[in-house]
Amino acid sequence: MNYFTCDACHYIFHADDMPSSCPSCSASSIIAQNNNSKKFIIPAVRFSTETEMEQSRLAETGESATESFLERVKNLTGYTLTNDEYHTALMLLFYFKSAPKEITSMHLNDLLCGRNSFIENKMAETAAGNLYLQAQKHFTSELGRERRETGCNDAVEVAVYTEKGSAASLLLLFRQNETDQILGKTPNLTNIRSVKFDQVVKGPSGDYIRFLIDWHNSVRQ
Repeated sequence: MNYFTCDACHYIFHADDMPSSCPSCSASSIIAQNNNSKKFIIPAVRFSTETEMEQSRLAETGESATESFLERVKNLTGYTLTNDEYHTALMLLFYFKSAPKEITSMHLNDLLCGRNSFIENKMAETAAGNLYLQAQKHFTSELGRERRETGCNDAVEVAVYTEKGSAASLLLLFRQNETDQILGKTPNLTNIRSVKFDQVVKGPSGDYIRFLIDWHNSVRQ
């Protein structure tokens, strides 16, 4: 499999053999010019440079990571989680959204590690609590950044101008209490700050543990 670049539209793609035209813009040739200003026709498609190939690989890796992240967010509905567990899971997924699999696996392993003594149990709880607080602060910080960049405050408006999987788009997935649902309130910073980690740290449900295990197994593959 070789990498090719179209000089007409700058599309980088891979294929077994060099095509006669670009699969994106259909260009087969372009007009080039040498140092003497002489113009001539050359094929639009050529072999990619090392830099272009690396750019393409990085883009593909980024797209794959984003798809995996969005899929995990979507799959949260398959677990029976308390509100605090659900919101913690959302923020944790967002926190590790762009992290290398090795880093994510290490932290998930720490959350799932065996607790063989009172001291180990307390250490594990402290580590989990600190990780969740970091995820919460990161989520809040990113929401603030998105608000500043879009010039909007309401999460619905911010989500319109940001990519899928942004902090604002995830905030819209937060569960509302009955009163807020009736009033039609949009989730905001209060919803983020209201998430309590005590139950998630000290007595997570079986489905929350299953969520962590499934996630851990997927990043280890």
